[in-house]
Amino acid sequence: MLKIAICEDEEQHKKILVDLIGRYPFEAEYCLTTFKHGYELVEANRTGIKFDIIFLDMRLDNEDGIDVANEIRKTNATVRIIITTSLIEYAIQGYSVNASDFLLKPLPEEKVFHVLEKLEHDIRLSKNNYHEIEINNERVFIKCDEILYFESLGRKIKVATFESEYEYYYTISALEKELDSLRFVLCHRSYIIHLKNVKSIKTKTAILKNGTMIPISPKRNQKVYDAFTRYMAGLIE
Repeated sequence: MLKIAICEDEEQHKKILVDLIGRYPFEAEYCLTTFKHGYELVEANRTGIKFDIIFLDMRLDNEDGIDVANEIRKTNATVRIIITTSLIEYAIQGYSVNASDFLLKPLPEEKVFHVLEKLEHDIRLSKNNYHEIEINNERVFIKCDEILYFESLGRKIKVATFESEYEYYYTISALEKELDSLRFVLCHRSYIIHLKNVKSIKTKTAILKNGTMIPISPKRNQKVYDAFTRYMAGLIE
């Protein structure tokens, strides 16, 4: 799910942006949060709400949008920040906070939709290349190609790579919904394997490229075999 924030102190422009985002045909589900003050956005970010996209007004009441963006960047280096401004001169300052784009008010629909299309595409590619987890309020990005398997450990998930293992609080059911079903498959109620790193499939067992043997439940055996076959066929094509 995409997490989107709007930080805008002018109600007219906020309503326009909320309406445009609501009418854009997102491919994924999204949630939208609005803020009137920059310090509210910074506090939300500090307490662990990690937004994917932020529309940030450059000239908030008694606040500088660049200062707000710099505070957010301290704990969220990957968020896409879109500068909104009435003066194009302010947009140039966005480069100092690695802004993804800028929108010149009064926020034309065509431009807003173009920006959203580009951002959704970029975020989808990024999430396909990296798996993001949170450990002790710190975001950790793991290359998907390095992931061997996920294992459910009660309230935690263990993710094993060729070099390391990580544990974090999550559920296997939620994880299955988030992962790319063409690359990852639930082979057992406690295991999800990465098909890229499977060496072979045997009855009741997936043998990974590092030699690890992962159990396959009898009722999932055919599904896992079919998924592995499709994956390998896709590589040949």
